[in-house]
Amino acid sequence: MAHTTRPRASVGSRPLLLTKLHPPARRDHTIVRERLVQSLRASVGVKLTVLAAPAGCGKTTLLGTWRDVEETLPVAWLTLDEGDNDPVVLWLHIVEALRRVCPNAVERVRPPASAARVVDVVVRQLLNEVAEQQDVVLILDDFHRLSAGSARDSIAWLIEHAPPTLHVVLGTRSEPALPLGTMRVRGELLELRAHELAFTEEEAAALLNGALGLDLAPEDVDRLVERIEGWPAGVYLAGLSLAGVVDRHAFVSSYGGTSRHVVDFLVDEVLDAHDAQTQSLMLRSSILDRLSGSLCDAVLESDDSARLLRRLARTNLFLLPLDDAGEWYRFHHLFAQLLRVELEHREPGITQTLHLRAYAWHRSRGFVDEAIKHAQQAGAYGEARDVIAGAWLKTASAGRHATVLAWVDGFPPELSRTDPSLLLIRAWMSSLAGAREEAAAAITQLEQLHWDGEPPLADGCGSLEASLATLRGAFAWGDVGTARTNALRAVELVPAGSPIRPAATWSLATACYFRDELDAAERWFDETVQLAGPDERWLLTTSALAYRSLIAAERGSRGAQRSLADGAADVAREHGLEEIAGEVHVAVGLALEADGDIEAALESLERAVTVLRRGQPLDLALALICHARVLRAARRDVDASAAVAEAAATIDSCADPGTLRRRLEALEPRPLPHDVDADLSRRELVVLRMLKGSLSERDIGRELYLSHNTVHSHTKSIYRKLGVSSRKQAVQRGVMLGLL
Repeated sequence: MAHTTRPRASVGSRPLLLTKLHPPARRDHTIVRERLVQSLRASVGVKLTVLAAPAGCGKTTLLGTWRDVEETLPVAWLTLDEGDNDPVVLWLHIVEALRRVCPNAVERVRPPASAARVVDVVVRQLLNEVAEQQDVVLILDDFHRLSAGSARDSIAWLIEHAPPTLHVVLGTRSEPALPLGTMRVRGELLELRAHELAFTEEEAAALLNGALGLDLAPEDVDRLVERIEGWPAGVYLAGLSLAGVVDRHAFVSSYGGTSRHVVDFLVDEVLDAHDAQTQSLMLRSSILDRLSGSLCDAVLESDDSARLLRRLARTNLFLLPLDDAGEWYRFHHLFAQLLRVELEHREPGITQTLHLRAYAWHRSRGFVDEAIKHAQQAGAYGEARDVIAGAWLKTASAGRHATVLAWVDGFPPELSRTDPSLLLIRAWMSSLAGAREEAAAAITQLEQLHWDGEPPLADGCGSLEASLATLRGAFAWGDVGTARTNALRAVELVPAGSPIRPAATWSLATACYFRDELDAAERWFDETVQLAGPDERWLLTTSALAYRSLIAAERGSRGAQRSLADGAADVAREHGLEEIAGEVHVAVGLALEADGDIEAALESLERAVTVLRRGQPLDLALALICHARVLRAARRDVDASAAVAEAAATIDSCADPGTLRRRLEALEPRPLPHDVDADLSRRELVVLRMLKGSLSERDIGRELYLSHNTVHSHTKSIYRKLGVSSRKQAVQRGVMLGLL
């Protein structure tokens, strides 16, 4: 399949790097290591295959060869990088990789819009679709680039719950933090380690004498393999070196197997074999993760890089094409590392200048991630902060909180802990991600700063007080009174032209809504729409339209209710926000109920509750109350009672729930079926309902804002009252009694 050569595409505002979706092209001199390819083919019957070995062991080459020669199975490919630590970015690429080889299997899978919803929505939907299809292989190369966090956890969840039709293959330099021991016992794991990936004498001869035509004597091949201990990259390096040697037997006799010896030969025989212009290109472009002619011209301040790259790719084993058109390349990771060492040896201190040029090139083309990375590597922290200041709001609006936090983490700790803009961004991102403790810590550090107005804040506010008031107004975590007080101060202080102004007006509008001050709420929501739309702040726009629909419903304006709900849904759909903007689904559900379509209304409200469970408690409680009311209209009394119980528990966790308690009490209670005598409390009913899912007790506690000990106590009480001794039995008993 032909692939575009553009380095980035996008879905909405989320990045898609197309060169990651297929392996480096197989060269004419690449040998097919049939014994290993056959092992990989046989591994399709197990759940997971792991190729774990240090750099230079041929993992990528082997996996790419298998993908090229595989004729019976679709094989999807994704090369991971540090950007994939953002679950939104990771799963956008995984979905696209699978779509390319089996489009029918992922036709209905929506690209991720929120890190919090990746497993619950995207991964579950993907697995359900793949389970109905033919076998498919998903290769994730460079898995070691995923650090600990939600992205790696989502892969672990994928592997644990994968259907028999999906086989996952990992290429990694380090032991993956996955439950490999359990999988070994179950026979679900195939492992290939460094000693298995090492070249045999026959494979080395096929490369050295067959592909490279060196005509070495068999004993020389055997000696070389023995000295290098079969290290594939070492064999390649030796082959490159031997190409220019007359007495090859003497060379092999003196060739050492240590890494230092390999580096020496790399410099003396591989690098120095090229002219000065090509050497400069190789050394100076080694600072780049991906190379193109235009980019290298900018970094080297030259004008012939594209031609040199094409020529080098034909003759050098370690420059790998990333697309079919020959525009984008990368060096083998080990080779690039060695080149960078040699660059510092030959031109000490030049890397800072090269990174600055790379930063300027990427920034001029709108490649934000790369621009920030190169600016930080150059020590140009002011420039990096400027790029972040212009991009963080839109990036966050796409649900890419982890990406923005990674940008902030790229600064030295002494700067990221004292710079007001970076602390403010960290506070916003942690709040959006639901990390209340991290957000509180960042806010505390902000309050302790003596900021004199320089550098300007990343949100465009002229005062720290205005910034913190806006943040606290937007994230009051169930305290309507505190939200209103801070939001009033924010709209007073935040200037009209600030990009954060729509967040201030939205915060005040929301607080007014939960206090039943509908006229004021509508006025501030209307201003939010007027400000947020032109600035492409689509998440705020959809939320404000949805709340205006709810206000219209309470006033009995059915036409306005339907129009505003449809408008909110259209904006959310167009910009990929359907798995973030839960209030949109509430508005659509109530509009459908008003039209008499109860089943469609319930579907939308169920989706709203699912989306909002990881949001703020006020929004979740509102969705649950609406859901319970429509469930009772559909005469689903047991489900309605469970929703009421969860709503009550959520409201109890709020310091000031506004009018929500009154709204809940307005629901006419219905008794449980007569044969239910479990005498579970409201909180126990909520916990029992969540025990039916896959969350651990600790995760349930986070969802309900309860401690792990409290959830464990509720669970033990549930077991006792239901007369069971396990989670599975409790769920079964709950279903039998009509509680679930």
